[in-house]
Formats: sequence, structure tokens, C-alpha cells
Amino acid sequence: MKRLLIMGCLSYLLTGCTHVIFGAVLPELLAHYGRSYSGGGLLVFLQFGGFMLGVLAMPTLIRRISRRSTITMAFCFLFVAMLAIGLLPPWPVVIGLTFLAGISFGLVESSISTFVLMAAKDQQAVAFSKLEVFFGLGALFMPLVSSLLIANGLWKLAFMLLGLSALATGIIWSKLSLGEHDELLAHKADRSQKADRIPDLSKKSFIFLSLLMTVFFLYCGMENTIVNFLPSIFKDQLQASSSVSTLGVTAYWLTMVVGRLFAGALAEKMTYFKYLAFSFALSVITVIIWVFSTNLWSSFAVILLLGLFMSGMFAVALIYANQLLPGRTEQTTSALIASGGLGGAILPLGVGWGMDHFHVGVSIWFVLISMCAVFGIIMYTRRWQAPVLVAKV
Repeated sequence: MKRLLIMGCLSYLLTGCTHVIFGAVLPELLAHYGRSYSGGGLLVFLQFGGFMLGVLAMPTLIRRISRRSTITMAFCFLFVAMLAIGLLPPWPVVIGLTFLAGISFGLVESSISTFVLMAAKDQQAVAFSKLEVFFGLGALFMPLVSSLLIANGLWKLAFMLLGLSALATGIIWSKLSLGEHDELLAHKADRSQKADRIPDLSKKSFIFLSLLMTVFFLYCGMENTIVNFLPSIFKDQLQASSSVSTLGVTAYWLTMVVGRLFAGALAEKMTYFKYLAFSFALSVITVIIWVFSTNLWSSFAVILLLGLFMSGMFAVALIYANQLLPGRTEQTTSALIASGGLGGAILPLGVGWGMDHFHVGVSIWFVLISMCAVFGIIMYTRRWQAPVLVAKV
């Protein structure tokens, strides 16, 4: 299990980097191709579109070619996409490669998350929190590395470094031995025999899954809104400088990473439902304070607290859903992560439109309303304190 976690954390570090690399070098990339920010919006859409396709295709690919082959193939695709983008091909090619990169890290994230959840058994929250810590580190460090490269006129090397890292990681996965987990890593469906039937969703369990998909849709929309628009909020509402405004995102990711170090153990001790209930309740209170905050330093304090309270939500909610929907880990995980990807792509666009046409504070109100809605949904799921899946034979 230790070796699996090491490889899982390394892989999540790379997916965290992939998640933010386009945003980190976007001004330079658009300037090179003479494109406006609408071109940047297209890249973000295609990346998330590819991500969703990769996540949804994961269960089928694992059954057909095995988990090891799926992960290795995904890293190879990521290597090709990143290296080719670093060579600065024509713009239409960049668009296609961005979509391929999205498919790749969607496959990696969903394949490894389900693998760890299936292997960890009684320590799922602790194990998954470690993955989330390294995802946060990747999202935190990639902009810093990109900034150094940009300062030296070498920004395109950010894509190449990420591509070479993906190749090395893919090679390790193709040769890796995980001891007792090797069978799970190499398993694929035997088409000569009748496959084990995946339990069907009852009406009750379908409602539960739909509610959790809504939670992930809103949560990822909130997280991407905070990450993308926090500098604008600080600059326009609090008259902070550009450099200070950017520090708000760094502060948010720092407390996210710190919180994820303890989220798993805390959730195991409190129970998953109680952890989620307290996290969302404290986040609602924090965002209410943010709405009325007019001071720069009090706003920084709010962001630090918000990152801390939101740090374990994604991982613990994923485990909570799988605990109450047993026997469908790959399908449930894929559906929830895809819902999050959809929310992360669509909702910030709506928030951005609202900021352009109304006021920059629209973004904070969106976070507050969404947080209240998600808190309400989590409290409603309290009625399900035992597995809700009913297999239809």
C-alpha cells in the first residue's frame, strides 16, 4: 500500500500541475499566437471537455485493457500533448492537443482515485487525503515554476518539463509491482466468461447519487471561481495591487494543502457525514463574513480559513458516496468527478459574465449561495446512514 500511495501522490502532483498550467502561462501563450482572452476561454473549455470524456471513459477502458494499461496510456497521451504544445505548433493543433491533455489527466485522476479507494479499504479518507495534498502542491508550485521560466523567457519549457515528467511516470507505472495489489492493477474483464454484474441503482440510490453529483458540480464551480476571480475581487473591491491580489490565491492553496494533511484522519474519527456537515457549516459562516469584509487583511484571513474548511470536502464527499453506494466504486467515482469537471468549467463562466455586467461582488454571492445549497443537500443526506444501493437481480 505504501508503494501505491507514493505513485498515486506523484501522479496527482502531475495532474495538479496539468490543471493549472494553461492559466499559469496563458498571457504568454495568447500573445505568441496573437489571440484574445476568448481564445484562452476556448482552451479552458476544451481541457475540461477532454477531462470529462477521460473520466467517463475510465470504467470501460479499465474493463477492456486493464488499469495498468489505462494509466500508462494516459500518461503517454499527456507526454505527447505537453511536448507538442511546447514546440508551439499552429493554433488549431494547440486546440486539439489541449483536448487530448484534458482526456489524459481525466483518465489519470479517475483511474488512480478509484484504485486507491478500492485498495485502502478501512483507511480510505486518510489515503485519499494524501492524494489531494499532492494535487494541491502541484497546483501551488506550477505557477511558481512557470513564473521563473517566464521571467527568463523560457515559458514554453513549462509544457516540456511536464511532458517529460508524464513520460517518466508512465514508464514507472508500466513496470511497477505493487505486491498484493498487482492483480487489481492488471485486472481486466474476461470476455470469454460472463462478467460480474455491477449492482443496479434503485430509485432511492439514484436520488442519492444525483444529490451528490449536484454537490460536486457546485463545489468545483465554487473552487474554480475562487481561484480564477480572487485577484479581481481583491483588486477591484479592496484596491489591492496586482502582486498582493495574486497572493490571495497562494494563501488559499496553502491552507488547502495544510488542511488536507489532517482531513483524512479527522474524517475517519468524526465520521464522513459529520466532517462534511461541519466543513460546509463553517464555510457558510466564513463566506458570510467575507460578504461584509471591506478590509484587505480581514479578507486575507477569510481566504485562509475558507481554504482550510474546504480542504477535505472533495475527498471525503467522494468516499462518503462510495460508502453508501457499495459495489460501484469506478462508476460512482467517475460520475462524481465528471460532475465536478462540468461545474468547474461552466459555473465560473457564468460568474465572469455576472462580474462584467453587474459587479465584481457577484462572485462572492455566488459562492455563498452555492455553499448554502450544498450544506442543505449534505444535511438532507443524513437520512441515509446505511448503504442505499439495492441490487436488482
